[in-house]
Amino acid sequence: MTSAIRYQGRKTRRAGSEQRRQAILDAALNIIVTDGIRAVRHRAVAREADVPLSATTYYFKDISDLIADAFTLFAERALENVVRPFRDQAFALIQEFQGDGASRETLIESLAQVTTAFMLDELNNRRDHLIAEQAFLQEAILDPRLRELADLYLEEMGTLLVGACEAIGSPTPELDAEVIHARIMALEVRLLTHPELASEASVKTRMRHLLEKLVPHD
Repeated sequence: MTSAIRYQGRKTRRAGSEQRRQAILDAALNIIVTDGIRAVRHRAVAREADVPLSATTYYFKDISDLIADAFTLFAERALENVVRPFRDQAFALIQEFQGDGASRETLIESLAQVTTAFMLDELNNRRDHLIAEQAFLQEAILDPRLRELADLYLEEMGTLLVGACEAIGSPTPELDAEVIHARIMALEVRLLTHPELASEASVKTRMRHLLEKLVPHD
């Protein structure tokens, strides 16, 4: 991703400078999560990051550059710390069941459990990540500079799901991957707005219902 997307703000050459720059970007993300994108202003970010105002304007003369770079940092971290670990877990599970010759029902149950656990962990322990993700994708609609980044971010998740669909024998893995991704994202939005609905039973029922339709019969 870093080879395809360039940060907009002023580049740094020293480790200390890069730490300060990342602190500014983290502060911007915090403000986006708590108060929304339009609350990102140089003074607010400087206060949140506990740095002089001159530091934010030095690295980011244009506030839109700061927002774009904050989302770039978010996407890189999300791919490294959320998407790819989930990919590894899902593929390990599929390979394990293929090796054991497990039944279709057992595979569906296990995939539903893994997906449910992942979503509930996101909602309970990484809620800020989900809110930032929604804000990022929304801003990509308005800011052309973010569209390529958003495409890369969504493409990585799509590739993960296509591979999983291929592994379980789907005859139309690309289309099935789109259905899964759309369902997960829609459910995440629903549960973000109504966290009282985020029970294990509720989420798992929906994941099982989806997988029942997509996992091929033996």
